[in-house]
Parts: sequence; structure tokens; C-alpha cells
Amino acid sequence: MSGTKISVIVPTYNEKENLAPLLARMDLALSGLDWEVIVVDDNSSDGTHEEAFRLSQLDSRVRLILRLADRGLARASIQGMLSAKGNILCIMDGDGQHDPKYIPRMIERLLTDNLDIVSASRKLDEITDPHSLSFLRQKISRFGNFLGSRVIGRTLSDPLTGFFMIKRDAFMRLAPGLSDPGFKLLLDILSSDRHLKHAELPFDFGTRMSGISKLDSYVAWQFLTFLLSKATGSLIPAKLISFILVGVTGLAVHFCGLYAGLLTGLSFRLAQTLATLIAATTNFAFNNVLTFRDRRLRGAGMLLGYLKYLLASAFGIAANISVAVLTYERFGHLVVISTLAGIAIDTLWKFVISNRIIWK
Repeated sequence: MSGTKISVIVPTYNEKENLAPLLARMDLALSGLDWEVIVVDDNSSDGTHEEAFRLSQLDSRVRLILRLADRGLARASIQGMLSAKGNILCIMDGDGQHDPKYIPRMIERLLTDNLDIVSASRKLDEITDPHSLSFLRQKISRFGNFLGSRVIGRTLSDPLTGFFMIKRDAFMRLAPGLSDPGFKLLLDILSSDRHLKHAELPFDFGTRMSGISKLDSYVAWQFLTFLLSKATGSLIPAKLISFILVGVTGLAVHFCGLYAGLLTGLSFRLAQTLATLIAATTNFAFNNVLTFRDRRLRGAGMLLGYLKYLLASAFGIAANISVAVLTYERFGHLVVISTLAGIAIDTLWKFVISNRIIWK
């Protein structure tokens, strides 16, 4: 391993109590190697970045990157990798579930077999400790692995692992085209270049040392929209897919509100107006917590954003009608095509405004 420098990137959010124990384990496991660790913190509320800064004053191999905006696990990992000094880049969690003792074995496999990337594969069938991975989480992970393997076109035992290493030159070649799949950066890398020389190394998935898991329904939503984006050949961004799916749920809400209003004796005009307002409100709320979670609006900013969204929706409806009528008149009075054209323009208009102005 002469001439090899290893950069270990640890993206963190509220992992203060885990940093010192992790660094101690890393110091023991990487003895004799040239290494550095980069803690990339998304402005944790528990003082993680202060602890990382303190540790960096005690050990020059520790560096801190503090991110005040544009949060997200994949983005944090990518920023750390771009800032690394090593020619081998390793991503791992900071909660203790990824043991640094596997890093030398992964490096040896990477160099001996002249690979581009090596990932540590969780032994999902052998996990019995519910504190490391619950039975439900195991089932979800297995199903996610199945879907992930379909996306990248090769069968892997764990394409969703967050513990892997890649040669710097391979990463730099792929970095400009990487998207934001939330926490599944490995899957994005492997799907971006299916010719990467890759191998898996099994490891024992450990128990979290301190804190709580970051996996929630939002992460599952990110994963779903990422898979759908890759199914389109990345032609449709994951955020746009999320926006469209939220719009579909809004359509269902609209019709429920419309018929509820009609059943209570409201006129069609009033029922339609109320249904439109309710659907726009639910769409705004879902987009705030799902599509644009990384730029989520709160407090007075949320109220202002809501008013902007209603204004954008009004213009979108006008554009919808104009395009639909124009298409209907120019293309042989085809109702379905005209309607879809109007909806497409309305959706794209609202997405652009949402992405560039409301959740900028």
C-alpha cells in the first residue's frame, strides 16, 4: 500500500457522542497507513461540528467541513470526496455500524484485483440483533436491494450499502453526472457507469453506538423517485418525478373535495373553487416535506411560499387552458392530447417556479 493515501469521509447529522469513539477505532484499525478523516456535518443541532472541530485540534488527520445549506447525505458525501487529499476515497457512517477494521481489507481487495470500487455488503440474512437492524428494516433493505440490482443491471447482494470505497480518478470522472439519491450514493455511482470494476466484501453490520437512525419515510420516498428517474435514463430528474407524483395525489384530493362539495349542495362553481384551493394546499404541503425537503419552508417563510404557490398555480391554470385550446384547434380536435398538453405545461410551469423561486 506504499504511496496510497486513504481519505475516509464521514457525513454526519447529530452524531456528537459517536465521533470520538469512531476516531479511536479508526486510529487502531488504520495503524501504519497514510489516512485522513473528513467529517462533513450538515449543521447538526447537538454540537457535532463543535466536537469535530475539537478533535481536529488534537489530531491533524481530522478535518471538518460544515455545511450550512443544501443539506443531504449524498451531497455531503460528494462534497467530502471532492475535498479529499487521498487517492482512495472511503464513505462510511459515523454511528458505529460500519467498523473501520474492514477498511484495510477493502483497500487490499481494491488494489490487488485492480478494481474501481469495493463495497462492504451487509449480511442481511445473518442479522439477529434488532438494535442493529430490525426485522422490518431487513425486509425493506432486501426489497430495496432487489430493486437496486434491477436499476444497475447487475445482481449484487447489497447495492444500498453506505460503506464503500472508490479510486479518486474513477470518482472524479463520474462526479459531474451524479444526482441526489439521498443516502444511496453507491447505487447512483454504479448506475452512472455500468462498466466500473466492482466487488463486494461481506461485513458484520454493527449496533449504533449512540443517537437515533435517520431512516424515515422521506428516505424511502427519495429512493422511489431516484429509481423512477433512473428508469427514464435520468432524463426526468428525481425532483420533477416527486413533483408529478404529488400532483397526482392532488388530483385525487381535488375530485374528493369536488364531489364532497356537490353532495353538500354547493354549486359546481363554488365546489370547483374550493376543491382547487384544497388540492393546491395539499400539493404545497406535500412538496414542502417531500420534493423540497432539503429547502423546507417554515414559519413566516412557509406562509409567503404558500401565497406564491397559489399565484403560480393561477398562472399555471391559465397556461393550461391556453395550451390545451391551441392544441385542440391546431391538431384535429383531439381532446385527450390537448388536455395532456395543457396539464404538461401547467406542471412544468409550477415546477420551474417552485424550484427557482418558492423553494429556491
